[in-house]
Amino acid sequence: RHTCTEPSMTYSKSSSRYKAVDLNSVKKSVLSSVWLMCSECLKERTMIDGEPAASHDIVVCLKCGFQGCNQSGIQHAVKHHQAFHPESHCITISLSTWKAWCFECNEELSTHCNKKALAQTLDFLQKHSVKATSGAAPKIIKLQEEPSDYTDLPKGKSPAINSTLVPVKGINNLGNTCFFNAVMQNLSQTHMLIDLIQEVKEKGYKLRICPPVETNLSPLTVMLPSPEPLTAAMFLFLQSMKEPGKGPINPKVLFNQLCQKAPRFKGYQQQDSQELLHYLMDSIRVEETKRVKAGILKAFNNPTEKTADEDTKRQVKAYGKEGVRMNFVDRIFVGELTNTIMCEECEHISTVKEAFIDISLPIIEERLNLMLILVFFVVGIDKKLEKIYTSARKQMLISSLPPVITLHLKRFHQAGMNLRKVNRHVDFPLILDLAPFCSASCKNLAAGERVLYSLYGIVEHSGSMRGGHYTAYVKVRAPQKKVSEKVSGRKMVLVDASSSSQGQWVYISDTTVQTVPESRVLNSQAYLLFYEEML
Repeated sequence: RHTCTEPSMTYSKSSSRYKAVDLNSVKKSVLSSVWLMCSECLKERTMIDGEPAASHDIVVCLKCGFQGCNQSGIQHAVKHHQAFHPESHCITISLSTWKAWCFECNEELSTHCNKKALAQTLDFLQKHSVKATSGAAPKIIKLQEEPSDYTDLPKGKSPAINSTLVPVKGINNLGNTCFFNAVMQNLSQTHMLIDLIQEVKEKGYKLRICPPVETNLSPLTVMLPSPEPLTAAMFLFLQSMKEPGKGPINPKVLFNQLCQKAPRFKGYQQQDSQELLHYLMDSIRVEETKRVKAGILKAFNNPTEKTADEDTKRQVKAYGKEGVRMNFVDRIFVGELTNTIMCEECEHISTVKEAFIDISLPIIEERLNLMLILVFFVVGIDKKLEKIYTSARKQMLISSLPPVITLHLKRFHQAGMNLRKVNRHVDFPLILDLAPFCSASCKNLAAGERVLYSLYGIVEHSGSMRGGHYTAYVKVRAPQKKVSEKVSGRKMVLVDASSSSQGQWVYISDTTVQTVPESRVLNSQAYLLFYEEML
């Protein structure tokens, strides 16, 4: 057996410079990882009832906290030890037997030889194991058959669950990634996203593209290739959040894929949730656009600039223009604003249309009600207030509404050379009527008709610019059912406003999950508001 010296573990058969136990690194890694799962198997896993291919015989590296499997034929723990490291990663502890092992010496170690290193690390791991597997903390919340009855999932039991409801699970903080976790909780409760990404996740998905009538082109059905890495990671994450099983969820695979697309999020620094949402959605749109274009080109036998005639080029362009708008991000989140500017001197009117994935609303301290803020946004900026003197008038209206609309309350703004946060509360409704803010052509609105959206998610920021924390509120509810009938040649959608009150609000702060009353939700310091169209 090994003999040890303090303050750190050294080896009689290895260089004494090698420090094999680092309790702080182990704590940091374990607390931000999925417990009792091989880190590498988790990355490479094929989803089988929500469990990775290897989740047994796990050992922990006492240098860095890496959790690896010891299963025959895989042995990620051995591969981790054999990989190049500046210092030795040779000592592990089994999470099933609690025995310590040294790969370099190929022998078992005494766990009582060094109270400041090996024994303390073992004590931490055993206490963490009890806490992580006892179910004491509410890591997952599901809705029972009775719509208003929410409860924690009992350990070892699988009560009858309404399969149409998405459970709420905590998400591990990878290191200042609460900004990411709060957004992902809201996306995990976006029913249309879960449904559409489920449809397009497989290679060979058939997409039917119907170009406008003026193109004189027939509909084209194309076969899509496999999803790109970020989209595939997004699907696996949403799937793991939806299916039965314990929380919290480790988002490392998805977060790392996003960092490949947007390196600004590397380094585990605190970031902005709204920017995260933009980068995530835009990066997935780029991947899905590439996927659709590849499917169209394959349908035309992959023509090139040299081999394609003019008619083929015209068709590919027309199908591509229509097809790229059919990606699931655009179908769910993207709407259109029409900005109209009129010169008061010559009465010339110019119109500019722009797509949006959310609407950013400035918080003017005299207007701390969401409806008033929207009015302020639509009619344009008060020129005298902003000390901008011009003879032009501006109006901004929504000309195309998405099924899900995200409102961004601009709590952070430039004040001289510094960024300042507006901490004042903004009142917001559970049911939002957007009809007053839509153009005449939007939805072909009849006189007095309402366009109702129901609140289902919030990203909240608490604290200041120097130190803050992002949390989420989500409403667990059944998917909506559309009730419609023909009235005077138009489709009239009948809305049961009472349905918006059904469901349960849940508060999530990383791995902490708890049900909360509606009153707490309405008192939150909202930063992002997620509304879904009421059908």
